[in-house]
Amino acid sequence: MSAHAKSPLRSLFLIEGLMKLAGGLVFILSPQTPLSVAVAAPIPPIALLLSRLLGTQTFTLGISMLLASARTPTAASSRRIVYWTVFARDATLATVLALQLWLGDNADVLGFSPNGLRAWLAELMPFCLGHLWVLTAKSHWF
Repeated sequence: MSAHAKSPLRSLFLIEGLMKLAGGLVFILSPQTPLSVAVAAPIPPIALLLSRLLGTQTFTLGISMLLASARTPTAASSRRIVYWTVFARDATLATVLALQLWLGDNADVLGFSPNGLRAWLAELMPFCLGHLWVLTAKSHWF
């Protein structure tokens, strides 16, 4: 049995891909739902637009992850680049959120409160750390 047969990577791609599809759809179709935790009412229109744009990214990355979870040689060979892409997007977003909290003037950041920015960062960090762990410590799964 090969090392790839024992790898949980395909299942991780499938589960996270479905999560990203669902999360992306929520951000696209009902951005008020996640924003209600991070932004005081009334939610500024620009925050709604930003959420929808991030939702499209999340949805698209979900599709990429689902395609890479297939049991084909092409899908298997693309998993590493898809995972790096997802990690790069999430890590960049986490960095921008952290910098905004640390250096930014949080009085009027599209209506986001510092607690809202922290909640968003806290939601994103487990994914970033998990991706980094797989990419570095479990690279043999690819």
